[in-house]
Amino acid sequence: MASAAGYGPNGRPALAAGLAAAAHGLGRSAIHASAADHAAALILDAIGCALAGWAAEETPQLLHAARLLGDSGTATVIGDARPASLIGATLANAYLTTAVTACDVYTPAHCHLTPEIVPAALAIAEAKHASGSELLTAVTAGLEVTSRLLRAIDYGEFRSRGWHAPGVIGPVGAAVAAGRLLGLRRHELQMAMSLAVSQAAGTFAAWPTTAVKFHQARGAAAGLLAALLAAEGFTASPEPFEAPDGGLFASYSPGAADVALAGFGDHWELEQISVRLWPGATPVQALITALLAPGVRLPPASDLARLEIGVSPAVHVAHRDLAHPAGCFEALLSFHYVAAAIVTHGRFGIDLTDPQYLKDPALGNFIDEHIVLVPDPAVPRGGARVALTTRDGQVTDIHQEHALGTPQLPASRGQLADKFRDNARTRLSLQPAEELAAGLNDLDSVGDCADLLGLTRSGSPS
Repeated sequence: MASAAGYGPNGRPALAAGLAAAAHGLGRSAIHASAADHAAALILDAIGCALAGWAAEETPQLLHAARLLGDSGTATVIGDARPASLIGATLANAYLTTAVTACDVYTPAHCHLTPEIVPAALAIAEAKHASGSELLTAVTAGLEVTSRLLRAIDYGEFRSRGWHAPGVIGPVGAAVAAGRLLGLRRHELQMAMSLAVSQAAGTFAAWPTTAVKFHQARGAAAGLLAALLAAEGFTASPEPFEAPDGGLFASYSPGAADVALAGFGDHWELEQISVRLWPGATPVQALITALLAPGVRLPPASDLARLEIGVSPAVHVAHRDLAHPAGCFEALLSFHYVAAAIVTHGRFGIDLTDPQYLKDPALGNFIDEHIVLVPDPAVPRGGARVALTTRDGQVTDIHQEHALGTPQLPASRGQLADKFRDNARTRLSLQPAEELAAGLNDLDSVGDCADLLGLTRSGSPS
């Protein structure tokens, strides 16, 4: 239990005070090169995902609602020439980042971090004309605080209670990143985190609807509001995590404060955040990795007798009923559909979830006749086993323990650049897309983030 002085057992700082001190004291020069590189890659990826997010079928609904919160202002909505209010742009950009289900994921706690943290930071960085270095430092602080909290909680208990981490813990990281850019003092940053925890919400009752993606958007808006309130001197509980009555650990899941605080600035937990190279649910990434791996020669669809996909029992329960998806989002969650699309077309992209593909009777028949999803306790969560059997009896077994883009199987810079380029060209013409990529790849050279974000307003490709 935290004391009034902000210290807990054995004289160590209480968790909120300790995280606030660490985040407040983090300077750009103190960030290890590998951590800074990964944080910068996540910012690049988030903005690329936001440009691609216009393709999601429900995006217009969310953007219309976001503009109802304030359609006048100077904040950039990524990919749109028309600015919006601070909170409207944050909500819109957060949803755009997660809309095509291709953003980052911290797999130990199944949490997407960049949709909450990056849009909140971008909104303040643009308004304050912050430098790229300041943006990178703020986002790094937000990512590190959030991933450490995720590492500290008992995720098994957290998940058994039905909580969804982006809406519960994501707002804290958004508050930290926005707060750093607002110049909050250490105590104010602590208040911002507490105000973020006061808005924690989001459960898996929303699965498998698009409401699970809204948890990320609301988390970004909650973190932004928390930082703005703290900047005004609004106060909250000094210890929102360890408080015995209503603290996050008591209410959502037990947690270990020492785990969250240990080695801050020496060990970088944010480096455990994965990138998804394709649109699709996190567990589906291993399937795509297996089927599109270099050296894997898929038989023509006409020669395939059976494609069996083995996944962990928990993943099987969550995805088994999505063989025939009703829309884009369900398609991105469907092992059956993704496998059939890859075998049929030799690739996978968001365009293959368009209605003409979803409603193709030949693809539906192929799923019914050839694709099988089975539970396999030997398959690790996040992995996949694929058995391809041709009509002449030839069997190819592929065991994919990790998806490409995970810490265990990192994506190359070239692969991340290709993903960004593919995403950017859906909304931007070539020159602004290349200038945007150059700035994001060298944030320390960017003098004003407003100029960088302005490139995302530069119109559709010709």
